[in-house]
Amino acid sequence: MTASAAHRHVVLAGPFGGILARAEEILTEAGYAVTPVGTLEGLDALPASPAVDLVVLDEAFGPEGGVQAAMHLRSLSRWRGVSIMVAVPAGSSHLEECLVSGINDFLLAPFPDGELLDKVRRLTEVAARREVNTMVRVHEVRAEGVTARGKTLNVSVNGLLAEFDAELSVGRVVDVEFFLPDDADSVRSRGQVARRAYEASSFHPVFGLRFLELSARDRERIGRYVSSRERAAGGGR
Repeated sequence: MTASAAHRHVVLAGPFGGILARAEEILTEAGYAVTPVGTLEGLDALPASPAVDLVVLDEAFGPEGGVQAAMHLRSLSRWRGVSIMVAVPAGSSHLEECLVSGINDFLLAPFPDGELLDKVRRLTEVAARREVNTMVRVHEVRAEGVTARGKTLNVSVNGLLAEFDAELSVGRVVDVEFFLPDDADSVRSRGQVARRAYEASSFHPVFGLRFLELSARDRERIGRYVSSRERAAGGGR
């Protein structure tokens, strides 16, 4: 058992034999407390104790799919403070929907065991919850430009660092859209791919983006959010 897994409770929500089929075994062996559920009703009926640290949703979960299930959870006060991750097959059209679903991260299936463990660790550790884990979309401003989707690692009023599902070209101008946690309105800006970053814990390409045209309103929103996270990290000081 790893120290990070001790006392962490992960719910795996998906159909029997789905893309999360091996996840219960992997996470249990790593020391996590794992509760599998097969229906949305079963998820809603989970007891309040032990508290849930993370919900991992199969894209095929529930009558309308895992992304809609994530949106349902985010509408309920019980789940608003719980990290949510959705597992989707590579190339799935539902990855676009993840942007507005309020999830913290995604898994592209098939995924290696190490990626599952790394993402679960990051989302269940207390320190990781102070990071800005939210979905982001960028589109290169040129003919036949690449559209990439991913997860932010950190955000400031000057730019963001994120891992993506596709390669980006350093220096390219892009349109950026992302959501701040617990905020229904997206942040949009023209930006530039400033650098390729190399994060040892990331299984996908990581890039730093610089904001070029961020509105005063969005700059204020980001600044307010970053300040609130810093206060939380400092214990309210």
